[in-house]
Amino acid sequence: MEMCRCGFIGAGNMATSLIGGLIADGFPAQSIKISDVDNEKCRALRSRLGIEVAVDNPSLVTASDIVVLAVKPQQIPGVAREIAPHVQASQPLIVSIAAGIREEDLEKWLGGKVAIVRSMPNTPALVQSGATGLHANRHVSSQQRDQAESLLRAVGITVWLERE
Repeated sequence: MEMCRCGFIGAGNMATSLIGGLIADGFPAQSIKISDVDNEKCRALRSRLGIEVAVDNPSLVTASDIVVLAVKPQQIPGVAREIAPHVQASQPLIVSIAAGIREEDLEKWLGGKVAIVRSMPNTPALVQSGATGLHANRHVSSQQRDQAESLLRAVGITVWLERE
């Protein structure tokens, strides 16, 4: 993947798998930040993988070219509204791995005109053997598409879908 700064909001199993896959593919750990309400999870990942821990979600967004939303679907509206001003200011690519959250809703919660890739990795991604469907909205550039694909390819094969 082209060198960029990648931030993960959420430190659960899928985020951990994606981060591990990126590092295994040669992505520098110091270019990855994580934020989670469970500070202990973040500290454990910093210790184990050498990644950075963000002070909070807004500072993570500001310091990232790609922001992966890796929280539970029911947490997405609140997280999106919290980070919306920072997303609007810095315009990172947003990659959502939250099941059932429509791109249209996510874009609205983030303030509109945001580059969003929805993805749905499956559980074999937890051991870098997954298959992930990807869908990009109209604001995603070809470079951002490549970045999203590289990110998800770190845990298995990817396929682009024209419609959600």
